Amino acid sequence: MTDGQWALLADFPRHQTVYALFRRWTRARAWCRIYAALRERARLADGRGPVPTAAMIDSQTVRAADTVPTASSGYDGGKKIKGRERHVAVDTGGLLLAVVVTTASLQDRDGAFCITAALREAFSTITLVWADAGYTGRFVRDARKI
Repeated sequence: MTDGQWALLADFPRHQTVYALFRRWTRARAWCRIYAALRERARLADGRGPVPTAAMIDSQTVRAADTVPTASSGYDGGKKIKGRERHVAVDTGGLLLAVVVTTASLQDRDGAFCITAALREAFSTITLVWADAGYTGRFVRDARKI
């Protein structure tokens, strides 16, 4: 956004100031804390406990731009897409719990270990995880141990 475009938003400070504040909040993980507080409020408003005990996981392959280094992207043979894969965990109300980004070449059942590790780190209260058939095999056996 240029200063000219930003000038249309007369009540805002200069875009460099806003971006510097955004970066500071990002480094301090303020956005994560804000989202966690809002998620807890939403869960309480729905008559549930503030922390989840169950989660649903899934993944989605996203096409990578040509500028994305090959070290951080891969080829998903099933979907025939070169890019990255985002593994997402949500609670039973659909509220975001965790996100892990991997190369697209990583299979769902292998990426599941990454997302469940992130879930376990953030929420020790989760005892049940739902997943689709892409997560069968070794993950199902090992998840019981976790």
